[in-house]
Amino acid sequence: MAKKVLIIEDDEQVARVYGIKLKQENIEIIKATDGEEGLEKMVSEKPSLVLLDLMLPKKDGFWVLEEMAKEPASKKIPVVILSNLGQEQDKERALKLGAKEYLVKADVSIKEVVEKIKKYLE
Repeated sequence: MAKKVLIIEDDEQVARVYGIKLKQENIEIIKATDGEEGLEKMVSEKPSLVLLDLMLPKKDGFWVLEEMAKEPASKKIPVVILSNLGQEQDKERALKLGAKEYLVKADVSIKEVVEKIKKYLE
Protein backbone atom coordinates (compact mmCIF):
# COMPACT_ATOMS: atom_id res chain seq x y z
CA MET A 1 0.00 0.00 0.00
CA ALA A 2 1.30 3.46 -0.90
CA LYS A 3 2.33 5.69 1.97
CA LYS A 4 0.33 8.91 2.17
CA VAL A 5 1.23 12.01 4.15
CA LEU A 6 -1.31 14.73 4.86
CA ILE A 7 0.43 18.09 5.18
CA ILE A 8 -1.71 20.56 7.16
CA GLU A 9 0.13 23.83 6.65
CA ASP A 10 -1.16 27.30 5.72
CA ASP A 11 2.20 28.50 4.35
CA GLU A 12 2.13 27.43 0.69
CA GLN A 13 5.95 27.65 0.39
CA VAL A 14 6.52 25.33 3.33
CA ALA A 15 3.86 22.86 2.14
CA ARG A 16 5.31 22.84 -1.38
CA VAL A 17 8.91 22.23 -0.26
CA TYR A 18 7.91 19.28 1.95
CA GLY A 19 5.57 18.00 -0.75
CA ILE A 20 8.44 17.91 -3.28
CA LYS A 21 10.84 16.22 -0.87
CA LEU A 22 8.32 13.56 0.17
CA LYS A 23 7.34 12.84 -3.44
CA GLN A 24 11.05 12.21 -4.14
CA GLU A 25 10.79 9.47 -1.49
CA ASN A 26 7.78 7.96 -3.32
CA ILE A 27 5.37 9.18 -0.67
CA GLU A 28 1.97 10.41 -1.80
CA ILE A 29 1.01 13.92 -0.64
CA ILE A 30 -2.30 15.42 0.37
CA LYS A 31 -2.43 19.07 1.41
CA ALA A 32 -4.78 21.10 3.58
CA THR A 33 -4.42 24.77 4.52
CA ASP A 34 -6.44 24.85 7.75
CA GLY A 35 -7.52 22.55 10.57
CA GLU A 36 -11.08 21.97 9.32
CA GLU A 37 -9.95 21.03 5.81
CA GLY A 38 -7.22 18.86 7.33
CA LEU A 39 -9.71 16.89 9.42
CA GLU A 40 -12.02 16.41 6.40
CA LYS A 41 -9.13 15.11 4.29
CA MET A 42 -8.07 12.81 7.11
CA VAL A 43 -11.46 11.12 6.95
CA SER A 44 -11.66 10.96 3.15
CA GLU A 45 -8.01 10.20 2.32
CA LYS A 46 -6.95 8.07 5.32
CA PRO A 47 -3.29 9.19 5.40
CA SER A 48 -0.47 7.08 6.87
CA LEU A 49 0.86 10.14 8.74
CA VAL A 50 -0.02 13.80 9.36
CA LEU A 51 2.55 16.61 9.22
CA LEU A 52 0.81 19.31 11.23
CA ASP A 53 1.44 23.00 11.78
CA LEU A 54 -0.08 24.42 14.98
CA MET A 55 -0.79 27.99 13.88
CA LEU A 56 -3.50 27.60 11.27
CA PRO A 57 -6.51 29.64 10.09
CA LYS A 58 -10.03 28.63 11.26
CA LYS A 59 -9.08 25.74 13.58
CA ASP A 60 -5.52 25.37 14.88
CA GLY A 61 -3.34 22.29 15.19
CA PHE A 62 -4.25 21.72 18.84
CA TRP A 63 -7.92 21.52 17.80
CA VAL A 64 -6.96 18.99 15.09
CA LEU A 65 -5.15 16.83 17.68
CA GLU A 66 -8.13 17.01 20.06
CA GLU A 67 -10.56 16.01 17.28
CA MET A 68 -8.28 13.17 16.13
CA ALA A 69 -8.19 11.75 19.65
CA LYS A 70 -12.00 11.41 19.64
CA GLU A 71 -12.09 9.15 16.57
CA PRO A 72 -10.77 5.58 16.74
CA ALA A 73 -9.67 5.68 13.06
CA SER A 74 -7.74 8.95 13.26
CA LYS A 75 -6.42 8.30 16.77
CA LYS A 76 -4.00 5.71 15.34
CA ILE A 77 -2.50 8.03 12.69
CA PRO A 78 0.96 9.26 13.73
CA VAL A 79 1.27 13.06 13.86
CA VAL A 80 4.52 14.98 13.46
CA ILE A 81 4.21 18.60 14.54
CA LEU A 82 6.20 21.11 12.50
CA SER A 83 5.64 24.53 14.01
CA ASN A 84 7.21 27.87 14.79
CA LEU A 85 5.86 27.58 18.34
CA GLY A 86 8.95 26.62 20.32
CA GLN A 87 7.65 27.10 23.86
CA GLU A 88 7.90 24.13 26.20
CA GLN A 89 4.20 24.34 27.18
CA ASP A 90 3.14 24.12 23.50
CA LYS A 91 5.39 21.12 23.00
CA GLU A 92 4.07 19.38 26.14
CA ARG A 93 0.45 20.08 25.18
CA ALA A 94 0.90 18.69 21.64
CA LEU A 95 2.64 15.54 22.89
CA LYS A 96 -0.04 15.02 25.56
CA LEU A 97 -2.67 15.31 22.82
CA GLY A 98 -1.02 12.45 20.95
CA ALA A 99 1.63 13.91 18.64
CA LYS A 100 4.56 11.51 18.16
CA GLU A 101 7.14 14.19 17.45
CA TYR A 102 7.42 17.95 17.90
CA LEU A 103 9.77 19.80 15.57
CA VAL A 104 10.41 23.55 15.55
CA LYS A 105 10.73 24.80 11.96
CA ALA A 106 13.73 26.99 12.72
CA ASP A 107 15.63 24.15 14.44
CA VAL A 108 15.37 21.35 11.86
CA SER A 109 16.42 20.85 8.27
CA ILE A 110 14.03 19.59 5.61
CA LYS A 111 16.12 16.42 5.43
CA GLU A 112 15.68 15.82 9.20
CA VAL A 113 11.91 16.25 8.95
CA VAL A 114 11.71 13.82 6.01
CA GLU A 115 13.81 11.28 7.96
CA LYS A 116 11.46 11.55 10.98
CA ILE A 117 8.43 11.07 8.72
CA LYS A 118 9.98 8.02 7.06
CA LYS A 119 10.75 6.55 10.51
CA TYR A 120 7.04 6.69 11.45
CA LEU A 121 5.95 5.31 8.08
CA GLU A 122 7.99 2.11 8.47
